[in-house]
Amino acid sequence: METLFLILIFAGIFGIYDAIRKVNNNILEQTEELKKIHEQLKENSKK
Repeated sequence: METLFLILIFAGIFGIYDAIRKVNNNILEQTEELKKIHEQLKENSKK
């Protein structure tokens, strides 16, 4: 029974870690996209 609880706790911790990692990756991707858009806007406003 203790083994089952340990497995469930481990799976829960891993699930939380994976969710945080995915959110972090999405934030990083969005930040890069915003930087690209910002640079494009700068270039277009100079023309």
